[in-house]
Amino acid sequence: MKILKLEIDKKLAGKSLEKILRENLGLSRREVSRAKFQPKGICIDGKRQRITYRPSVGQNLEVCLAEMQEEKSRVKPCAGKLEILYEDRDLLVVEKQGGIPCHPGRGHYEDSLGNRVADYLQKQGEGGVVRAVGRLDKDTAGLMVYAKNQMAAARLSAQKQDGRFQKIYYALAKGKLEQREGDITASIALMPGDKLKMQIHPQGKTACTRYEVLKERENCTLVKCRIFTGRTHQIRVHMAGIGHPLLGDVLYGDGQNPVFDGLALYAGKAEFYQPFTQEKIVLWGRDVKRWGIQRYFR
Repeated sequence: MKILKLEIDKKLAGKSLEKILRENLGLSRREVSRAKFQPKGICIDGKRQRITYRPSVGQNLEVCLAEMQEEKSRVKPCAGKLEILYEDRDLLVVEKQGGIPCHPGRGHYEDSLGNRVADYLQKQGEGGVVRAVGRLDKDTAGLMVYAKNQMAAARLSAQKQDGRFQKIYYALAKGKLEQREGDITASIALMPGDKLKMQIHPQGKTACTRYEVLKERENCTLVKCRIFTGRTHQIRVHMAGIGHPLLGDVLYGDGQNPVFDGLALYAGKAEFYQPFTQEKIVLWGRDVKRWGIQRYFR
């Protein structure tokens, strides 16, 4: 159940509730229609009202949005440390460490980040349903965004589709790149006979990665990446494909990382909009210092 509250000010007074719900609270026609038939779906000062009602200054609007269907979490709640970067009534943003899988899977049914999030949400009275907006590879560190309800999840997914939800990745690539910036557009497919490794293949799924060189070191380059498609291992495959595999990449490189332990890929920044207030949220990860490359982020 999701409850939205709004105090009517001078700008909203005199408008129909339907217009306020659509333009100010961002509800879809379907959500407005569903709310109309809830016993306390659309209320002004605690009294149910039609969507044609025009409220006055100082009155309080309350909208009750029921979940489309009752959800049951398939992720087992398991206690574990969470680094929470941001939280509100609809969202939870945490920082994942490299080496921890996002979701339960083979060999990691109880020690994934999803297990920890399910445990946290359950203890907070949020039901324990894990709704991840995107994912990160096991060896990739960085920001993970979770929605606490169906409506928030749907809105964030829509933001990903229209480009308003963005993650910025930072990586240390082997060698020095000839071009300071560019787009890598190469289709990606699963490597035959390998369940984990991907490859660039003309018959694969379309993939596009934009990169920008930030700093050069003697034997590696710090690059900023943005992906326009979410293919498995996309940045790793694309960077290796242009001859610059990421440091610490055991699948697409030599696995060596002289700067720090692990894969040198970090989802260090996230930009999106609060699903209901439309406030822009910009978050940076805390792992920059742990990486030992904070001097490059000035």
